[in-house]
Amino acid sequence: MVKIIILTGFLGSGKTTMMQSLIASYSDEKIGLIINEFGEINIDAKLVTSDGIDMAELTNGSIFCACIKDKFVESLIEMSKKDIDYLFIESSGLADPSNMDEIVRGIEKETSGNLKLEGSVCIVDALNFIELMDVMVSITRQIEHANAIIVNKMDLIEDEKLREIEEEIKKVNPYAYIYPATYCSLDIKNVVSKFIENHAVSNQTTNTYETRPYTFIIRAEEILDYDKLNEFINNLSKDTYRIKGFAKTDKGPVEVNSVLENVVIESWKDNVETEIVAISKVGVKLMSEIIKQSNEVLDGKVRV
Repeated sequence: MVKIIILTGFLGSGKTTMMQSLIASYSDEKIGLIINEFGEINIDAKLVTSDGIDMAELTNGSIFCACIKDKFVESLIEMSKKDIDYLFIESSGLADPSNMDEIVRGIEKETSGNLKLEGSVCIVDALNFIELMDVMVSITRQIEHANAIIVNKMDLIEDEKLREIEEEIKKVNPYAYIYPATYCSLDIKNVVSKFIENHAVSNQTTNTYETRPYTFIIRAEEILDYDKLNEFINNLSKDTYRIKGFAKTDKGPVEVNSVLENVVIESWKDNVETEIVAISKVGVKLMSEIIKQSNEVLDGKVRV
């Protein structure tokens, strides 16, 4: 029997960090991975070490949406035939997993009943949770269908803010254990072993073609000026939910990360091509803003 554990959490909450922790914690088990990225390219797959691990990458939409649900089902059926004990699924930050029960039940014949949905761990971005919960239905659905909830980035907030976050979470899901953490540093095996039964009713996902946000991939052939890249990303951040990727700069390869207007650019250990995914909160208008900022800040060196 392959036990499925799903990782949910809004963009930039820390799912990839948690996935790395899961892989390390379950190193004595045979595991498989499915990593879902909303954009056309899968940045998270480059961040997860998976040597010798069966892994599937699903891009360009949410696995719970009709847009790529068929590919997700094919991956689940394929994983059910592997010699693995656990299947970890890192869903897109915009995922609404309300229909996961139905998906697993719907393929019982094809999987010979070899898949069991063990539960879901939802990662909450403590810094941005309150602001985002009011505008993103997917966040509420992720919490509602979670068996355990990790409030991450505790180093960035005060205790009073944690109490406010816990109150909001309990309004949606009063059953799941809540674990405060920094860098998702906690005993994840212990978290999974204490999964509380989830009482949420399986539902239609809100992930549809119509609700998909616009995503853009920013590329460059030339080496970029580090300081100008920093300015470029900061200028774009006000119009995005999330920016992430890699870039070649005059200070070496870097990893680019932003959630709303919180931007972090750090050195990266490997050689990279410049590929940065931006998820828009202003629709298609982000395209013209990228072009404008490219021309004004980066001398037109990046393209979409």
